Amino acid sequence: MQGSVKSGAQKIPTSSNEEHTYYVLLRGSATVGNTLTANVFNECGQSPEKEAAYGWQQEVDGAWTNIAGETSARIRIPSGLLGRQIRALAVVSTTEGLNNFTSQGIRVDAQNSIVIENLNAGTTDWKITNLATNHEIEAYADATSINAGDPLNLKVSLSSAGQYNLEVYRLGYYGGAGGRLIASALGLDGLTQSSPTMTNPGTRLIECVWDVSYELKTSAAWTSGLYVIKLTDCRSGKQSLVPFVLRKDNHPSDIGFQDAVTTAQAYNIFGGFSVYDANSTSNTRAYQVSFDRPYDATHLGFSNTDGFNCNNMLTWEYNMVRWLESQGYDISYYTNVDVHSNPLQILSHRIFLSVGHDEYWSMEQRNRVESARDNGIHLAFYSANTAYWQVRFDCSSRGQSNRVVTIYKDSSGIGAGLSLDPVAQLDPPASTSVFRSKEVNRPENALMGVGYVSDQGNIYEGFDFIVSNAANPIYAHTGLRNGDRLKGLVGYEWDAVLDNEESPDGLVIISKSSTRANEILPPLPGGTRPNISHAICYRAVSGARVFSTGSIQWVWGLDNSWAFQPPQFTRSWRRRIKNWIKGLVSLVVTVPIRNMPCVDSRAQQMTVNLFSEMDVRPQTPSSWLTLS
Repeated sequence: MQGSVKSGAQKIPTSSNEEHTYYVLLRGSATVGNTLTANVFNECGQSPEKEAAYGWQQEVDGAWTNIAGETSARIRIPSGLLGRQIRALAVVSTTEGLNNFTSQGIRVDAQNSIVIENLNAGTTDWKITNLATNHEIEAYADATSINAGDPLNLKVSLSSAGQYNLEVYRLGYYGGAGGRLIASALGLDGLTQSSPTMTNPGTRLIECVWDVSYELKTSAAWTSGLYVIKLTDCRSGKQSLVPFVLRKDNHPSDIGFQDAVTTAQAYNIFGGFSVYDANSTSNTRAYQVSFDRPYDATHLGFSNTDGFNCNNMLTWEYNMVRWLESQGYDISYYTNVDVHSNPLQILSHRIFLSVGHDEYWSMEQRNRVESARDNGIHLAFYSANTAYWQVRFDCSSRGQSNRVVTIYKDSSGIGAGLSLDPVAQLDPPASTSVFRSKEVNRPENALMGVGYVSDQGNIYEGFDFIVSNAANPIYAHTGLRNGDRLKGLVGYEWDAVLDNEESPDGLVIISKSSTRANEILPPLPGGTRPNISHAICYRAVSGARVFSTGSIQWVWGLDNSWAFQPPQFTRSWRRRIKNWIKGLVSLVVTVPIRNMPCVDSRAQQMTVNLFSEMDVRPQTPSSWLTLS
């Protein structure tokens, strides 16, 4: 290879006389027998104008040497590289000539970090057993995610000054315990912080302007994952949780798992306001919500089974984490705020994974996921109602970026009316309305193949997933035939193919499930049936595969060890009814819970099949699963 080697990133000009910083990113699992792929991107997540040429190097006695015969963007890692650092070398052609760049070096291991992490002893002590429901102890962090090795500032308030204990847990499988204690600090002094403040009355923005109580120091050795900080008030014994995500930026893995923090915050009513009329003070929603506030107690334990109190990482994402890590998949974790703010965030992984309820996206996030697909990254949507509302991220009252979620919605509150966003007149595509609206005109089904159509009140009650096109490879080794059912896996919100001429080419329907639509429906294109849920797959022009379950709770077919135990017999649930004059109101009806979702080995096999088609395989698969 010609030219001088530039380690890391370097600014180089292009034919348009713009300077870009280029990076060589690796994608895949750096373990023996698996494949790593190198790709060149600039700081905007774009590929260079001309295709790069590649080679691979290993570190021997402190010096980097070429690996003979490895001259493509992909390397299948042989056992001879075990324990070695390897890196990719890329040659990029620019107006300056040929420029050589290298990726970061990465160690080749026998097992990925998730397998190694889950060899540790787990515990169930991370679970809340004595929920603080009267502000006895509550807290929030100054970031939704941090890179491993960075600190996290925690802001804690007690109803009475005293001491509290802090325990940090990583969520995973851990032999079924679901979590592992990573760090703790006991007998910390706490005080009562100021009341939440409405810092913008025009948008009803509630913020807590609290002082830092504790700095959590992390290590580069910590494993990427979903984490919870459990706080216990020593006086009352009451407990609360603060979630966060630990990233390993630019570290390659098979799966990039996105935590949907914007959706969790949209439903959070701490301080009296969410982005929904039905659970906000005086039935009047906020147009902005802040990450600078704790999660309300109703979001950390179920007082009912409706869709308002369940939106956090413990409801659906936790179950996907448990199952994926039990199977030894190589995973990195990040949030949708990271996808919004970092164009390179999702480019080091073979699969982008969305799980559960992933409703609120920014346009930057939408563009980056589409760009990833067009660069060959597979998309797996084990979610529904996904990318439905467009949001903007704004600064907090203290000036910290990406701490405020702006979402005006529209006059109907469900996407059926005119946008209320002040920017709608000047810049309609930027209005915070539904992506399928006339102003935004980016229907979600153009990306996912399906779009949101309806819901039901009870989050634990589902409709059967009904098989279609049973010859599709996703059904291999399941024994499933057309018309067969997987119990209760469709709900509590679901998607379907939209009749709007925006479906991707080559779309294949693999499930057509009958449902009972709610009385209040989102805006639907003519001909779209809300009483049907579809699961689909398609292959993009880039070769990337895209899969959508069309259901929020499909993941409970993989694992349903709920963090919060669902009711066993009857519960009150809320059927949300739209009153076009006064906003949303609630009727409480007592009904039996029917057709609860069940773990199904056939759903597990389907997921193994799907990921295998995406060139990703489990390292510790269950004995009943067949690997392709």
